[in-house]
Amino acid sequence: MGVEITVRPKHLLAPPVRLDPAFDDPEGVVDLIRKGSPYKTLSAVHKNVGETSGGWFRNFWALGGRVVFDGAEPFFYNQKFIEAAKKSFTAEVIRPVAMMTNLNLPAKGLPAHQDLPFFRGAQNREVPSWMLAPMGYSGLFHDWAVPVASAITWFYDGAGGEFEYWPDGLGGPSKTEQPPYNNCCVLADNEYMFHRVGSVGPAAEHHRYDNLDYDATLTLMEDKRWQVMDQGKPFADLAFEEVRLSVLWKGYCFKDEAEAAAYDDHSHDLNADLIVDIFCDDLTTRGISVSRPVDFWTDPAWKEVITRAYPAPTAE
Repeated sequence: MGVEITVRPKHLLAPPVRLDPAFDDPEGVVDLIRKGSPYKTLSAVHKNVGETSGGWFRNFWALGGRVVFDGAEPFFYNQKFIEAAKKSFTAEVIRPVAMMTNLNLPAKGLPAHQDLPFFRGAQNREVPSWMLAPMGYSGLFHDWAVPVASAITWFYDGAGGEFEYWPDGLGGPSKTEQPPYNNCCVLADNEYMFHRVGSVGPAAEHHRYDNLDYDATLTLMEDKRWQVMDQGKPFADLAFEEVRLSVLWKGYCFKDEAEAAAYDDHSHDLNADLIVDIFCDDLTTRGISVSRPVDFWTDPAWKEVITRAYPAPTAE
């Protein structure tokens, strides 16, 4: 007999928890960010060939529950995050699953969005990353969603770069964290909670990096300034403090050991055929014409239909 999986109602968000300080050794965190140089663009890290990330760079410290960047171990297993996740998600079992650094150059603010969701049997190894957001926005796959706590910690004293979030949904009031940041954190339900990053840096610089190449890099030079290389040539030079630094930690949250065991034995997993069936049934019910893809990784018509039919909700 399988273990019954607890499914959260769609409207129920785990309440955010603010941590200040987030890390016991913030200097060690910033030193590790320095060590991560040179940085690749967000598009290059996620292999989204042909896309531009603007001035957004990233590096992973942990993936799939395993540390992949030397020196990140004490920060990945941060007990403050684990205890906050237990409290927020009413969960007994917290498993750290991923950790990454984000480096943002001056840019216009982002729209409200949710993070890419985690589903049983369908994460970014089993389905293309572009399909995860429509799966989440559709509400069709909620029964397979894995509750994930996200802890975002900032190190930035420059202009803009606020973090705005909607703990009661887009219809409710928002809350905002803003610089100066120094090792403070918000742990929240970012796969379901809408949030956004405000404009970073002076307005005159907001569009300077819009068209950076997929292979652009961000390198910390010996004089402690950041150098942007684009198409093999120096493109820009910034003071260390002009780049918005943040560290994102994610952990699976299971109600108890039985629920964690059900995740491990894959008894409640999605698969490619089931995902396609669910989408096709819903689209047919809505009167939207769609052909079943031979391969949803490579079918451009399928991607076009899915992304148009299940866009991100917007505030009224």
